[in-house]
Amino acid sequence: MGPRRGWRGACGMQGDERFPMRMRTTLAFVAIAVLLAAGPVWAHHSMVVQFSLEKPITLRGTVTTLMWMNPHSWIYIDVTGPERQVEKWRIETGSLPRMIRRGLKKTDFKPGTEIIVGGYAARDGQLKAAGMVVTFPDREATGREASFGLGR
Repeated sequence: MGPRRGWRGACGMQGDERFPMRMRTTLAFVAIAVLLAAGPVWAHHSMVVQFSLEKPITLRGTVTTLMWMNPHSWIYIDVTGPERQVEKWRIETGSLPRMIRRGLKKTDFKPGTEIIVGGYAARDGQLKAAGMVVTFPDREATGREASFGLGR
């Protein structure tokens, strides 16, 4: 009977080597890829965590700033409250590709543009909302398409 090789010898491994170098390198790359992919997933959040479906809201205001970016854009608007005080609201939109597919462009939200936004208010009482639909009153008056989904 010859020398006993066991499973290591049958796999071509020598000495104490448990995993061949190629396997260790592959496992290292897979681990790094998983860690890198987990960052964006972990950072993303569900809409219902921040915004309450039990707090529907309609805001009519004037655009002050637009942050056109992924994963969500932000529309900043000044809304005049019931006592004529100006409230500065932040509206979170859906993804850029969805907004663009629905016909919206960055140039639609120029400072000074009046808009009406329907959505859901923040759970924590901050002046922010998850925008679901936007309407442009000036377009409505001229008979053009005026209401668009905000990419949700």
